Amino acid sequence: MSSSSRSAEARNAEPKRRADGPAAPKAAGAKRRGGGGKRRRQKRAARKSAAPHGPGEGAAKAPAGSGAGSARRKGRARGEGGEVAPVDPARRLLQRLVAVTPDGVVTIRAGGGLGQWSVGASRITGRRRRDVQRAGMASLFREPEEYSRLLSDLEARGRISDRELVLVKPTGEDVPVRVNATRLKGAPPASARGHGRRHKRARGRDKGATPEADRYLLVLHDMTEVQHIRHRLIETEKLSAMAKIAGSVAHEFRNPLNSLFLNTDLLEDELAGREEIREAIEPTLLAIREEIERLNQIITHYLSLSKIASSTPEAMELGAVVKDFVAEWQDRAEARGVVLQVRADDGPHAISADPNQVRRIMVNLVENAFDALEGRDEADGGRARQGRVSLILRRMRRSVKLTVKDNGPGIPSDHRERVFEPFFTSKSGGSGLGLYLVREIVLAAGGSMSLSSGDGRGTSVSVRWPLVEAGKERGAA
Repeated sequence: MSSSSRSAEARNAEPKRRADGPAAPKAAGAKRRGGGGKRRRQKRAARKSAAPHGPGEGAAKAPAGSGAGSARRKGRARGEGGEVAPVDPARRLLQRLVAVTPDGVVTIRAGGGLGQWSVGASRITGRRRRDVQRAGMASLFREPEEYSRLLSDLEARGRISDRELVLVKPTGEDVPVRVNATRLKGAPPASARGHGRRHKRARGRDKGATPEADRYLLVLHDMTEVQHIRHRLIETEKLSAMAKIAGSVAHEFRNPLNSLFLNTDLLEDELAGREEIREAIEPTLLAIREEIERLNQIITHYLSLSKIASSTPEAMELGAVVKDFVAEWQDRAEARGVVLQVRADDGPHAISADPNQVRRIMVNLVENAFDALEGRDEADGGRARQGRVSLILRRMRRSVKLTVKDNGPGIPSDHRERVFEPFFTSKSGGSGLGLYLVREIVLAAGGSMSLSSGDGRGTSVSVRWPLVEAGKERGAA
C-alpha cells in the first residue's frame, strides 16, 4: 500500500475515533450508576420485607446499613421485641424539672400504689418513697380520711386546684400544703373496688389499662412560710389595733394616777407630827403606793406598745450598751441578793435598733429573771444557792445574740407555750405584757426570739438581731 493511500485511510479513521472516544467514559459512568441503583433497590427490598413481619422478625433480618440502623443513628432506640421507639426530648426535660422542683410531685397508680415520688416530696414530708409505699399515702395526712376524700373528689371532677391540707412529718410536726391534682387518662380508678357504679363505668372506659399505670398526679406545695407570714400579718393587725386603744387609754389613766400619787405624798406630810395616826395608817398608805406603781407599770407597757411602730432605729454597738446597763443595775441586783454579770465575746456586735427599745428589752428580761430568783429553792444539796443572772453576748455568723440566763426554778411545762401571749402571767401583780412586748419589739426590728427552760434548771431567753456589717454601717452613716 502506498503512503498516499495509508494517509487517506488514517484521515478517514480519525473522525471515528473522536466519535467513539467520549462514549467509553460515558459507558463506564453508566455502569457505576447502575451499581448504585442496585444497592438502593436492595435496601428498599429489605425494608419492605421487614414491614409485614411481627416485632423482631424483619428488623432482625435487615442487613447492616438498612433503615433500622439508620433510624438508630438518627436518635431512635429499639424497644421491647425489637420495636424502634423514639427518645422524647420533652419527656426527658420533664423528668429533669421534676427532679429539681422544690414542690413534691407524686403519682398514684391505678391499683392504689405509689408511682413517682420526687425529691421535693421527700423534703416536704420528711419521708422516703419506700417508707410511704410501706405505710400508705393516707399515713401522710393529719386526718387520714382527707386522702380518700381527695381521691373521690378527683375521680368525680377530674381536677382539684389549690386545696389546702395538713401533712404530718415523722417527728409529729404539721406541714401545711397546697395540693393541685389531676386525673390522668388511660388508667382505671385507683382502689376502685367499693366506690360504686361511677368507678365501674370508668373501668369500662379505660379497659386496656393496667393496675400499674399512673392514675392521679399530685403536686404538693409547702405552705409553711406562707402560713408564718399570714400569722405575722394577723399579729401585726392585732398589735396595731391594740396599740391605738392602749395609747389613748394609757394617757387617760396616767393623769389620775399622778394625782393619787401626789395626794399620797401630801397626806404623809400632814401626818409628820402625828406619830400615832401615822403608824396606824402607814400600811394603808404603803398598799396605795404599791398599787399605784403597779398600775403605772401597766400603763408604761401600753404606751410602749403604741410606740413600737414609730421607732427610730440607728446603728449601735450592742456590747457597749449591755455593759453600761449591767453597771447601772448592779445596785438593784445587790439589793435583791442577786449576782448580775455580763459575758461577751470579742465582737464587734453592731446592730440597727432603737436604743430606747433595746433598753426596754433588757429591763423586762432582767426584771423577770430577778422575780424568778425570788421563788428559787434555797437549798441545793444542803448548801444555799446564790441567785445569778447572766447577760451573754455573742456574735454569730449573720446575727448578734443576747441571752439573759438565770439559775431559778424554771418555768412550769404547762406555761412555756403561753409566756409570749398578751395578758398571760403567773405573777400576782404582773401585767402579762412584758414578754409579749419584748417579742413584738424584736420582731419589728427584724430579729427573732426563743426561750429555753426546765424544771430546776433555770430559764434562758435569747434575742437575735441581724448583724450590721462594717461597710453597710459606714454607708448608712
